[in-house]
Parts: sequence; structure tokens; C-alpha cells
Amino acid sequence: MKSHSYKLFLETLHLKVPDRRKLVVQLMDLLCIEKEAVYRRLRQEVAFSFSEIELIAKNYNISLDYIIGGRHTDDMIFYLRDYDFINTPSSYKASTQQYIDEIAAVKDAPESEVGFAANSLPLTLLESRIYKNIHRFIVYKWLYKYGKCEKIPLFSDLVLPEHVSYFNDLYMQALMHVKYTYYIFPEDIVGPLLKDISYFVLVGYITQEEEEEMKKELFEWLNYLERLAMTGKFPTGNRIDFFVTPLSIETGYSYLDSTNYKVAAFKLFNLNNLASANSNSIPHVEAWLRALKKSSIEISVSGELQRRKFFEDQRQLLELKN
Repeated sequence: MKSHSYKLFLETLHLKVPDRRKLVVQLMDLLCIEKEAVYRRLRQEVAFSFSEIELIAKNYNISLDYIIGGRHTDDMIFYLRDYDFINTPSSYKASTQQYIDEIAAVKDAPESEVGFAANSLPLTLLESRIYKNIHRFIVYKWLYKYGKCEKIPLFSDLVLPEHVSYFNDLYMQALMHVKYTYYIFPEDIVGPLLKDISYFVLVGYITQEEEEEMKKELFEWLNYLERLAMTGKFPTGNRIDFFVTPLSIETGYSYLDSTNYKVAAFKLFNLNNLASANSNSIPHVEAWLRALKKSSIEISVSGELQRRKFFEDQRQLLELKN
């Protein structure tokens, strides 16, 4: 690995884990070496071996393609967070925890910003322990379409592993500490989910009683979302805005931009993400969302009439399905 690439590798590693002491402990466990050996590598007195670099890159989701060849190009390199939500290997759990830790490290940074364009109900606003049936259904739909199981169970028989709810809610809490967050929704945010639920009722995987329970949760979720939109603040006190666009949103887009950590992502396979911490990708995604804002109406805080209409339309969709 060339010297400038090696330096970039170390810089990226330090961005992944800004706390040096924490990084040293993690590398000791990962590489099975002594503390002083880790410090010597971080001080560049001794180089990480190629096998060590490979192991570190895999554990911390560092793109070696970008490190070696993408530094001086305009390429935007993304990696697939191909997460198995049911049969999750321990390495996936570790990388997910690391990813959430990186988001949490942004906590209350003055210039931090998160933007979402959501074409479906966002799990980042859906606490699984409160809206447990809706959360379970979203994972259930992923299992039906992409899961690696020989036979799809009935919805009533699906028991989600504890880490699925844990990571969802931990990620949700971490995002609440970003200084500014905004969401762009299509005019119909609950309709597609209701159609999906109706399909599973028709084919016999979900009972009508379970369907009604999910509708009740959707009503409660809309109430929660409306309260957020009225105040324009998370419980943490950080600002959140909502926008509604008449244009279609082809897929979910998001970015996080802060001084110490940046990431852009595209929603794929319902729940998985194509993600990139490549600095070239952030401005492109950010510009796309800001352009989408131009066609949108703000419904948070001051947009009372537009806000009422949006939530009345969503609730009417639920009532029409009864």
C-alpha cells in the first residue's frame, strides 16, 4: 500500500473510532496483539500487515477500493450493508453497533445535519417497542421477499431476535442527538404499507385481527408524528422539520453531514442500505434532497393548514380500509 494510501487508511480508521483509547482496546481484541504493539502501529513506527489491514477494513467497513484507487478520482464508492435481520452473524452485529456508535459520536455537534427522503414508513421514526406490530411487519415483508428461509412463517409465528429491536431503537435515539434533521415525505406515506398488509391478509399470512392491530398502531404513530411536526423538536430539544412533496420519491435517500463523520445512503431491498462515507458522495445526495425540497411544502411548526391536511389525508386512508 502506498504511503499516501496508508496515511488515508489510518485517517479513516481514526474517523471511525475517534476515541483513541477505545480504538486501542478494540484493535487489541481484533488483532490479538498487545497494547504497545497497537500503539506502535498507530504511531506508524510499525506498519499494519496486509492481513491486519484486511481484517480492520472488514470490521470497520472501510473501503480499500477507495483507499487505494479512489482517492484521486471522482468516483463515489458505495458498499452494501447486506444485513440479515433474522439470522445475523456476530460480525454483522459488531459492525452495526460500530455504525451506530459513529452516529452517536456526532451527538449535539453544532453543524451536524441529517436529511431523509422517505418513500415508505421510516424506521428511524418508528420505535419498535411501541409500534411493535408495524415494525415486525416491515421486517416480515423483507423476510418474505429477500429472507433466506425455506418456508415463510405466518406473521403470528414470527419472533424477531432481540437485537433487531435493540439496534433499531438505538439508531433512532442516536439520530435524535443530531443538531438538525429533516424528512421529505410523499403525499401518501401510509397507503403503500396498507396495500402490503392487505396483500398478506388476502394470501392468508396475516389475520384480519392482526391487520386491525396494525391500523391502530398506525393511528398512534400518526399522532406521534403530528406532535413532532407541531413542535419541530425531538425530546432531546434538537430541531426536526417535515416536508411533503407531490413528486414521487423513487427510493429512500439519506445523508449525515458533520465535522467528524459523514455518510450517504440509498435504501435497497426494503431495509438494506447502499452506504458511502466517501466525501464525494455527500454533496451529491445533499444537493438532490435540497432540490426535492423546492417542490415540497413544509408542514412543521408554522405550516398549520398544510400539516392538518396531510395528517387528515393519512388518517382517512386508514378509515377507508376499515
